[in-house]
Amino acid sequence: MRVATAAAGALAIAAVVMGILAFTAGDEPAAAPPQTAAPAAGVPASRGLEVWLAQGCGSCHTLAAANAHGVIGPDLASSAKGVPASYIKESIVAPDKTAAAGYTTGMMPGDYAARIAPDDLDRLVAFIKASARR
Repeated sequence: MRVATAAAGALAIAAVVMGILAFTAGDEPAAAPPQTAAPAAGVPASRGLEVWLAQGCGSCHTLAAANAHGVIGPDLASSAKGVPASYIKESIVAPDKTAAAGYTTGMMPGDYAARIAPDDLDRLVAFIKASARR
């Protein structure tokens, strides 16, 4: 019984240490995943979910298509519905320019233009736009 308790404690400590290391592992942005092909005209939203997940968008935003239930930022299925892709992109790369109704500026990080590769940003925007139509 003591061995099982000690093992569980060691696993819990290891999980905490790994979590701390993940958040303090340097200020360098992660390398973008290798691209298998250039995006076609109209950029398909299929890889946008991968970008959404990699950037942690669901930790703040709700979006049913991504099974995300964040409560800090707006529900993107409703706030992005009917808006042009240019508005969605601007909301990501210059989030303090305009806030969605009921939200204030200053909550979303302003460095996504530097963090997200242009092709990936297009994929993310296409994914959000396509998801907002559902």
